[in-house]
Amino acid sequence: MRFSAVPAGNHNGSSFNNSGNNANFWSSTENGTSNAWNRNLNYNNAGVNRNNNNRNNGFSVRCLRD
Repeated sequence: MRFSAVPAGNHNGSSFNNSGNNANFWSSTENGTSNAWNRNLNYNNAGVNRNNNNRNNGFSVRCLRD
């Protein structure tokens, strides 16, 4: 399976950041009452990072179909 992502960046409540550089996607896994796990893709790095962030951050979601 191939996956393509648009580096939409994120919204931190007051401004948009990293548009064109990063793609941040929420996981469905929570980590505490206000945080959740997300995956980060960076335009100049072939790796995928796993991070823990506040759920108020505006990250992208990826819809999957069974």
